[in-house]
Amino acid sequence: MRRIIVLFINIVLVLTIVFWLISFNHRIDMYWNGVVVSSNTVFLFIIIFTIIIIFLILQRIYLFFRNYPKKIKGNMEVARYKNAFSAIVRAITAIASNDNRELITQSKRIDNYVKDNPIGLILRSEVAKKEKNFKMAEDSYNKMLLNSDTKILGLKGLLEQNLKLQDYHHAMIYAEQIYRINPKLEWIYDTMIQIIIKTKNWYKMIDINNDAQNKKIISKDQKNKSNSIAMYEIGLIKESASFRESIKLISDAHIARSNFPPFVKKLLHLLIEDNQISKAKKILFKAWSDNPHPSFFEETIKISKNENIKPIDLINKLTKNNTDHYDSIIFKVKANIIENNWEEAKKIIKPILSNRPTKTVCKLMADIEHGITGNMQRANSWINRSTLGDPEKIWVCKITGIKQEEWASVNQGGIFDSLEWTWPNTGLSDNTMKLDALVPNIIGYN
Repeated sequence: MRRIIVLFINIVLVLTIVFWLISFNHRIDMYWNGVVVSSNTVFLFIIIFTIIIIFLILQRIYLFFRNYPKKIKGNMEVARYKNAFSAIVRAITAIASNDNRELITQSKRIDNYVKDNPIGLILRSEVAKKEKNFKMAEDSYNKMLLNSDTKILGLKGLLEQNLKLQDYHHAMIYAEQIYRINPKLEWIYDTMIQIIIKTKNWYKMIDINNDAQNKKIISKDQKNKSNSIAMYEIGLIKESASFRESIKLISDAHIARSNFPPFVKKLLHLLIEDNQISKAKKILFKAWSDNPHPSFFEETIKISKNENIKPIDLINKLTKNNTDHYDSIIFKVKANIIENNWEEAKKIIKPILSNRPTKTVCKLMADIEHGITGNMQRANSWINRSTLGDPEKIWVCKITGIKQEEWASVNQGGIFDSLEWTWPNTGLSDNTMKLDALVPNIIGYN
């Protein structure tokens, strides 16, 4: 309707102009090479008007043939993208419903409609993973690297592939690229740490921790704890090649994580081996004052031997400020057993005897009974009783609850810095992380 009105207005306008020109009609004579050509203004205007109309018609024909192929192509593009969009929706639906066959079909449709489209590449990589076609997956990931919107996904895909192949060197390269692009990704720091655990590149851990703390990805306390473990592990490696350097590294670890029992125990061992008895004794007394631990007993005995004093005399001095502490009592009992002071040992252990004494207490009582009476039957009754005793502190993974006799920087389940000295089966601590939240699951945790 609108076009008809516009056409009517144009016709009226043209007729108005024509009649207006006719009203000014008069004769026109033109001379050319002695020839006189007579006409009038109306005829002249008709000729000019005709030329303009012909020009406009020719222009219209030219524009039609120039633009029509583009219009056809544009319509084809629109149709192709509509079909691609429909295939994308179906592919996403297939992913949600775990319909792998439909996902593969729709992914191929998308690839036919739009080559190397970012969404198509993502879906194609999913298809490759479903079909376990690693070559196709790698090709998709490499193409994703060319697009800034999908670069991180491409790097993550290549990272996962190399982790599955246990190529930790290349996995670390891709992880570091992701970290440089977006260090705030919640999984990338943990992933790099888990790769370092596999490669034991502890120097790299220190560098990453320092940078992560500067970027406020981890706290200063977390950085210090993690770096202390890295220094401790480097110190263990250096022990056979450079004893003094090993002492320096373990000492630095001890300073960064004050009086942490495994660090204290190792440092005491190294200092005693290096005949630095006074320094070892000072560290032992400070550690015991802050955090008594049963693992210090062997080094305590070594210090007493080096100082030519009885173990019980050194232990009495060591425990004078926390004499009623469970481990202080155990230390004094053990020292008296070493010196065959059976009655004194029995007297000291009495306060921690209960209806269900711990395994350690039962074993000590077995030694005491055998030492006093020589009666193996009474001694064995204490050993049998140890299986029903109260639990005592042990190294427990704060994530899985798995128990270990000895501390390690990486627990038996492969998790870094997860062991706490606590009672078993007491539940997880407040800062426990869920296993399914750890990105390092992609390198083997289930």
